[in-house]
Amino acid sequence: MSVDLWRWAQRAQQLRFQQLEIARKQAESWRTGLASITTLLAAVLVVKGRDTVDALAQPFVWLISLLLAIALGLLAWATLTAVGAASGSPSDQTLLTGEDLRDWTRGEVERVQEAIARARLLTVSGVAVVAFALGLSWLGPKAAPDAQLVVVESDGGRLCGSLVDTAGGGLIIKANADVQIVPLKAVTRIRPVPACPA
Repeated sequence: MSVDLWRWAQRAQQLRFQQLEIARKQAESWRTGLASITTLLAAVLVVKGRDTVDALAQPFVWLISLLLAIALGLLAWATLTAVGAASGSPSDQTLLTGEDLRDWTRGEVERVQEAIARARLLTVSGVAVVAFALGLSWLGPKAAPDAQLVVVESDGGRLCGSLVDTAGGGLIIKANADVQIVPLKAVTRIRPVPACPA
């Protein structure tokens, strides 16, 4: 038996007695990973551009919400992938020979390297999607403001509609599809209302 194989055989024998310790370390890694996921959730859900995205035109409100949900998914997937790489997965298999342990170790190293590369890509993608959503929230077009409804009382009666403008000494009011001009001299009272009275 070569020195290399003899060392692998010794290590395999030692691992049989460390199964409980290994399982506890895996549990600690998963706990740390779940804490990281919670932190990512909080960070992504707190991130915002303007004070509120409700001021944006449609479909930007829904698009930003969708992008943040995708980013959250990517970051959570990256965290789970990294945790899996760091802690491995529990196995019922016990390796008793040096050759088995050596082969398993080589396979595990390859799996961990692939998982780390995948976690890196997912993290960069998640951060890029968050940045894109923030850019949209800052630079997206604002929704057109709702027209202010007013009730105008004048010598000619009462009129309710949207205040469009003032021009030529009169108020331009849009009531339903009609546009009317009420002379300022005739106006006795103007008051804003949430809806026109029936």
